[in-house]
Amino acid sequence: MILPVGVGNLPKGERYSTMDYIFGSVLQSVMVAIVLISYDVACQWFVNLFTRMERNWPDEIKTARELKFVPAIPKLHYPMHEAAGHHVYSLNYIPGVGLSDCECPERVWAPHNALGNSTKTQAPGSRQDVLDDHFGFWNWLKYVGMGTTLSRKYRAAVGERNVQSEGHRGLTDVLDPNVVKRWEIMCAAWEKDAFPKKKKDPYHVEEETISEARAKKELAAEEAKRLADGEISLHKTSASSFVAIGLEIEETQRRLQRLAHGINSHSTDAKDGSLTEQRNVLRSRLRVWDQLVSIYMPGLLQFLTDQAEKEPSSVPSEVTVDIATKSTHPEDAHVWLPSRIPPSQRRRVCREGLPEIEERLRSGQCHDSLENLRQTLRLKSRMIQFKNQNIRGQRDGTRSRAVIDRIHDRAKVAAGKYRSARSALLSLRGPGDWEKNLRVLEDSDIRGYQDPDRLRPRKGRMGIFEDDESPGVTVEPDNVGLTLLNQSRTRRDGTGETRRTISWIWYNARTVQPDDEKDEILRSEWAKSRARAERAREEVLLLREEMRRVLKYLDWKAKWWRDRTSSRSDISSSLAEGIQAFALAQADVQDLLADHFRKLWDTPLQSLDGTIPSSEETGQENDDGDGEDDDSDSGESEVEEAQEDEDDEPILP
Repeated sequence: MILPVGVGNLPKGERYSTMDYIFGSVLQSVMVAIVLISYDVACQWFVNLFTRMERNWPDEIKTARELKFVPAIPKLHYPMHEAAGHHVYSLNYIPGVGLSDCECPERVWAPHNALGNSTKTQAPGSRQDVLDDHFGFWNWLKYVGMGTTLSRKYRAAVGERNVQSEGHRGLTDVLDPNVVKRWEIMCAAWEKDAFPKKKKDPYHVEEETISEARAKKELAAEEAKRLADGEISLHKTSASSFVAIGLEIEETQRRLQRLAHGINSHSTDAKDGSLTEQRNVLRSRLRVWDQLVSIYMPGLLQFLTDQAEKEPSSVPSEVTVDIATKSTHPEDAHVWLPSRIPPSQRRRVCREGLPEIEERLRSGQCHDSLENLRQTLRLKSRMIQFKNQNIRGQRDGTRSRAVIDRIHDRAKVAAGKYRSARSALLSLRGPGDWEKNLRVLEDSDIRGYQDPDRLRPRKGRMGIFEDDESPGVTVEPDNVGLTLLNQSRTRRDGTGETRRTISWIWYNARTVQPDDEKDEILRSEWAKSRARAERAREEVLLLREEMRRVLKYLDWKAKWWRDRTSSRSDISSSLAEGIQAFALAQADVQDLLADHFRKLWDTPLQSLDGTIPSSEETGQENDDGDGEDDDSDSGESEVEEAQEDEDDEPILP
C-alpha cells in the first residue's frame, strides 16, 4: 500500500534531507512500535539517521513515541552490496519478517513509470491530482485483491515450510548436539543484539581457504598412490579377499576408462604408452581373477552357457572365453560378482556366504564414496572462495581454474563410484529402509552445502555436471562453476537464500566430525539453514494473522460506514437520503469483500492447516507450513505491528 504523504519529489536525487522528510512524514500516520525500514542504501542512510533526526528534522515530523527501527536491504538489491558486515541488513536473518522481500516500491514504480511522459508537462496541481488518482487506484486494487494474494501466498507457504523444516532437522540430527546448542545460543544472541550489532556474526565465515600449492600436493599424492596400485598381491584367497579384489579391479577399470576417454589423435606417444602399460597390468590381474572366479563362483560358466542359449544377446561375448585372448580392452570386461547374478540363481552360482560378503563391502563402498564426495566438495568450495577473493588476471585465473577442474574431476569419480556401488547393493539387498540413507544420487544432489538447489535453466552448478556436459546446453564460460558462493552469483539471481535447501548428501549417512565446531563454513550454513526454517515458519504465522486482520478490518469498516448514515443532522432530507444511500452502498461493498475472502480462505485451505478464523475468533496461529520465494509480498506494509489488543481498533490497510 502507498501510505499518505509516502511519495515525494526528488529534485536533486535521493538526498538524505529529502528522504528523511518523506520517512518522517510517513511515521506520523503509522501507529506502530517497531518499524522495519527497507531501503536500497540502508547500510549508508541508516548509520547517522538518529543524529540527523536530532539536528535537522523539523518539529512537525519528529515523533515523541519510542520507536524501534530495524534497517534492511531489499532482497533484489542485496547482492549488489558487499557481503562483509551486511548480514545485519539481510531480510533472511531478521526475525519476524517472514519471507518478505520488501521490493514493493519497485512494483509500484514499474506500472507507474508511464505516467512520467504525461505528468512532466502538467502544472503542479494537475500533476499531483493525476498521481493521487493513480496511486489511489493502485491501493484499491491491492485492497480488493487481498483475498487471492494471501490465498496464493498461504498455499505456497504451507508446503514450503515443511521442506525447510525437514531440511534443517536433517542437518541438525547429524551434528554434535553440544555443538548445535552452542551455535543456537550464538544465533539467538546475535538476533537479540540491537543495531549496530556487537555480538559475533554466526553467518560470517572467516577467510579460511586452502592454497593452490596444498591442493596440488594432495592431488600429486593421490596420483602416486594410483600408480603404486599397478600390482596386487594375491597370497590371500579368502572369500572376502576375492570380493575385495573384484572391487579393486572395478575401480581400476573406471580409472582406465577415464584415461582412455582423454586419449585422442593429438595425444603424445608417452601418454598412449602409459595407457597401454596400465591395460597390460589390468589384463594380468584379470587372468588371476579368472582363476579365483572358478573357485568362489563355480556355477558361473554353466550360468553363462544357459543364458547364452536362452538369449544370446544378453551375455557379452568377452565373458565367454579367457579375457587374455580377446582383443577387447580389459577396462570393458565384466567383473562377475554376486551382484551381477539374478537373486534366483545366486545360490547355485556362488559359494555360500559370498553375496553377504559383497553386500557388506558394497555398503562400506557407498559410505566411503559419499564421504569422498563431501570432502571433494568442501575442498572445491574453499578453492573457489580463494579464487574469487585473491586471483586476478587471465594467466593466474586459468591456472587456478585448472586446479579447480582437477578437483571437479574427483567429484565425478566419487559420484560414479557411489552410483555403481549403490546399484550393486540394490541388487543384493533389494528395496528397503536402507534406501532412506543411501538414496539415488541425482546430478542435482551433487552440490556443496553453500550451493543453491534451484538455479535458473541453462546454468551449471558446483557438482559433476557444472560444465553442463549434457548435449545441446551451453553455459557462459565466465560463470561456469562459479555459482557456489553468493558473491559470485549475478545481480539478477538475487541471494538465492530464501528457498534454498541443503542436499541430502550432507546430512544422510554422515558421521559426526571432531572438528565440526571449528568448521566456519559448516557453522555458517547451519545458521543459514536455521534462519530459512525460522523465516518460513514466520511466513505462515504472518499470513494467518494478516488474514485475520483483513477480515476484522472489513467488518469494522462496514460498521464505520453504517454509522455515517446518521452522523449529520444539519442537512436537508434529500441530502441525508443521498448520504445514507452512499454509506450503505459502501458498507455493502465491505460486507461482500469480507464474505468473499472468508469463502476463499476457509474452504481451500481447510485441508492444509485448519480453517482461517473469522472476525469473531481469536486468530490463534496453527503451525504447519512453509514460505514462498524471494518475490513474496506478504510484508508490503514493511512494519511489524505492536503487540496489543485489536478488539476496538483495527489495523488500517
